[in-house]
Amino acid sequence: MVTIKDIARAANVSYSTVSKALNDSPLVKPETKTAILTKAKQLGYTPNFAAKHLVTKRTNTVGLVWPEINRVALTELARHVNKMMAAKGKNILLSISDPIEAIALFSRMRSDAILLFEEDIPQNQLPAQLDIPLLSYGVPGINQFPTVGVQHEYAMELAVSSLVQSGYSSIGYVGMVNGIGRRQLAKQAGYLGALKKRGLEPILLDTKGLNSLDGSTAIAAFLTKSSLPDSLICSSYDIAVGTVRAIRQAGLSIPNDVAIISYDNIPQQAEGDVPLTAVGVPVETLAETLVQELLRLIAGEDGLVQELVPELVVRTSSRLRKQ
Repeated sequence: MVTIKDIARAANVSYSTVSKALNDSPLVKPETKTAILTKAKQLGYTPNFAAKHLVTKRTNTVGLVWPEINRVALTELARHVNKMMAAKGKNILLSISDPIEAIALFSRMRSDAILLFEEDIPQNQLPAQLDIPLLSYGVPGINQFPTVGVQHEYAMELAVSSLVQSGYSSIGYVGMVNGIGRRQLAKQAGYLGALKKRGLEPILLDTKGLNSLDGSTAIAAFLTKSSLPDSLICSSYDIAVGTVRAIRQAGLSIPNDVAIISYDNIPQQAEGDVPLTAVGVPVETLAETLVQELLRLIAGEDGLVQELVPELVVRTSSRLRKQ
């Protein structure tokens, strides 16, 4: 195994200079640092995180606890977080294990911090005390740990308001109904509140899950009993993909027969045959906020509870209805 001493001999510099260069110390001249990093790469050097931790008390790793890997919006968010953390010299380690087990594992590994994509397990079911910082991407309210969330109720208000202003009066909601995930419950509550304020009847299409197949199955099942409302709000991009597929399979068109607004705000929503109207915090903004908060926690600063404000991006799928 290549060591720092091997790099020092090959680069004809001192052991301490190599150590400083590998730790991005400003005490090393840029040209010397570049030469050392190049030589380290040529030799196939890989850092010994355990040894590094003994010296710096840092492993430069962040554990990501993720509920599912088949969710496009969360994948896009994780990709942005990984890219931004890599630029800061941090490595993201991913676990899709049970959240309690994953958190315990990252704690034993002495990760610098943990990022929890909160879904089925609320914060108050997590260990009360951890010896490393934990940041939750979830719904502020329990506040056991620092949390970055989105104003989900306001997102649904934006969606309903846009549809009503465009001439739609029958507005359905496609998503998990009365599920256990707090983000999903917040979206449902926002939808119900926005309709109640306008005197409209809610139409809930329960997907019983969060992937695209769940969305298409819910639409197909609803069509066996009734015609669809003239507009739908989908609780996620994945649900929207399945919804679009089922609507087309039924011989209907978007938005002429059914208008659609999709929660989430990722580039993929603009790329389909029918660009989807999106409501949510732009994924770049969300990732940047998570990374900034993680770096603050790693630096030993007090954690914050934040709720980001969503945006509505109107596209073809919910254009003004023809009267």
